[in-house]
Amino acid sequence: MAKHVSANQVEVARNVDLIDYLERKGEPLKKEGRYYRHQVHDSLVIKDQMYAWNSRDEKGAGVINFAKMFYGMSFPEAVLDLNEQGYKVKDTVHEQKPKEPYQYPSHYEVNDRTKAKGYLTKERKIHPTIVNWLVKKDLIAQDKLGNVVFKWMQQGEIVGADRQGTSPMKDGRMFKGIDRNSHGSAGFSLDIGKPNSIHLFESPIDALSYWSIKKEKLQNTRLVSMSGLKRQTMIDEIKRMGKEGHQVNQITFCTDNDKAGREFAYKYQYLMTKDLSNIMFPKKTDWNDELKKIQSGKYVSSLSKYPASRESG
Repeated sequence: MAKHVSANQVEVARNVDLIDYLERKGEPLKKEGRYYRHQVHDSLVIKDQMYAWNSRDEKGAGVINFAKMFYGMSFPEAVLDLNEQGYKVKDTVHEQKPKEPYQYPSHYEVNDRTKAKGYLTKERKIHPTIVNWLVKKDLIAQDKLGNVVFKWMQQGEIVGADRQGTSPMKDGRMFKGIDRNSHGSAGFSLDIGKPNSIHLFESPIDALSYWSIKKEKLQNTRLVSMSGLKRQTMIDEIKRMGKEGHQVNQITFCTDNDKAGREFAYKYQYLMTKDLSNIMFPKKTDWNDELKKIQSGKYVSSLSKYPASRESG
């Protein structure tokens, strides 16, 4: 078993194109829009250098991490394997070009909010008062396709947006996307009172679900969606709070209760504070599932902080 690899070998391995690597390994992939889906493990989807194996709660980025996860290789084994065949190097030309500034497509927005409000309140069970407040503050909108638009507002400017479908597509799935050229480390956020703390979530729906559950208790905080698990979004949001004159006294991680969400929360809360008390996981997989279960009356969420038994790895 390989025990040592050079820095040069690691650098070569990191730059291998993930799709080329998998195709030359003989993995059956099918392109679906901007994604590739594995035809045997159909819950495994890949985009650029990122992957998500949803049925196994495996999410990550980078071809080395994928080789370790999918093929069970050690780090040195993965690096050597990626150095052997002369794989295609990932295309970085587009990363070197100046990115076009984001421009919110206001012409695509409609005045009618019926589908958006109905979806959020009836399907997602978000509290109607919260939805009406978001509409009034122009933080959410509806586009011509009936999607809910979650606007990423910073200093009165829209710097990006999430879009969430309100009805199934032909394949039965719900559309979910981020506007092209959205600010890479921003996200949907909203302030409750005068914020002196931050709550971090994986999606706008999760943030609004949590607020619906804790509606009477949340005060003076900023709810932030990272649109995934984005370290830079977390860092930039802390910096933005400071620039706006808000002192951040506490950061609460409210990520999904799956392997990736737990690892992210444990890692960065510990790195920042050496204290794991400010972590809130839903009993269910995510906060919207939690909200729906509470509203069904099947159980009352304890909303406990750091869970009694921490899973390793």
